Amino acid sequence: MNIKLLLFSILIITYSVVFVSCTDGTTENNTNNKEDTITENLNTENENSSFFLVPSPEGMFAFTQSGKLKFSGSFLNSTENVDKYIDTKSKELNFGVYSADLAYVASYNKYQESIKYLNTVKNLSNEIGISSVFNKSLIKRIDNIMNNKDSLIKITSDTYFDIVRYLEKNERNKSLALIVAGGWVESLFIVTNLVTEYSDKDETIQLIADQKVVFQNLMALLDQNKEAESVKTTIEQLKPIQNIFDKLETVKTDEKVKNTSDKIVVGGNTKIKISEEQFKSLKQAINKVRNSITNNNV
Repeated sequence: MNIKLLLFSILIITYSVVFVSCTDGTTENNTNNKEDTITENLNTENENSSFFLVPSPEGMFAFTQSGKLKFSGSFLNSTENVDKYIDTKSKELNFGVYSADLAYVASYNKYQESIKYLNTVKNLSNEIGISSVFNKSLIKRIDNIMNNKDSLIKITSDTYFDIVRYLEKNERNKSLALIVAGGWVESLFIVTNLVTEYSDKDETIQLIADQKVVFQNLMALLDQNKEAESVKTTIEQLKPIQNIFDKLETVKTDEKVKNTSDKIVVGGNTKIKISEEQFKSLKQAINKVRNSITNNNV
C-alpha cells in the first residue's frame, strides 16, 4: 500500500501540520487563507482518501516563544551521539529526533546550535540515503547563514520539502514514517520537560493533552507501514505513551479550545483533560520512549 504525505515542514519555525493520505485516493489541492499554511498537492489513483493529521515539532516550539518557557539545551540529543546509531531504524528515527532539535534551537534563535544540528542532519542524511538533497547550492546557502545572507527558516523548509519529495518519489514510506515518529517523540519530550509545574490553566499543558489526537494519527501512519519489522517494533516502543493517552477524557467546556501550534480545534466546545497525575505519567512514558530511541539516559 502506497503512502502519500503532505508535509507542512517539520523543520521551519511556523505553525504547520503533516497530512498523510493513504492511497486508493486522490488528494485535493488543499488551500487555507492563513499565511502560515503551506500545501503540497500529490496525486493518487482513486477518489477516496483518508487523511491522518501528524504533528510537526516547529508548531510545538513556536508555542514556547510566548516567553513562559525558557530555552534549555540539556534536553537536546547531543550531536556526539550520532555515532551510536548503527542500524537503519535507529538512524531514521534519530534523523527525526535531530530535525526536531534543529527546529527547537532555531525557534530560540540559537544560530551556532542551529548550524551544528543542521550539519548533523546533513551528515546523517548520508547514512539513510538522501544526501543528494544537500546539493552544492544548499551547502552554499548554509555557509551563508551566519552572514545573514540567507534565512535558516527558509533553508530548513526547502530542505525538508526536498527530503519529503525524495522519499515519497522513491516509495520510502517506511523511512518517512520513522522520521516523523522520531520527530514527534523528541518534540513532546522537550516540551513536557520544559514544563516544571502543573496547572490545568496552563496553555502548554493543554497543548500536550491535545497531542492525544495527533498521536492517534501518528500511530495510524505507522500502522500503514507495519509490515516492516522496524516500524512494527517502533509501534511497540510507543505503546507506553498510547496507554496514557487512551486514559485521557474529552470533556465539555464553555470555551472553544484551539491548539495554537497546529491550528487544531478539538471538538468545538470540548477539550481533552489531563490531570496532574496523568501528566506526570505521560512525561515519564515519553522520557522512557525517547531515551530508548536515542540510546540516552538523560
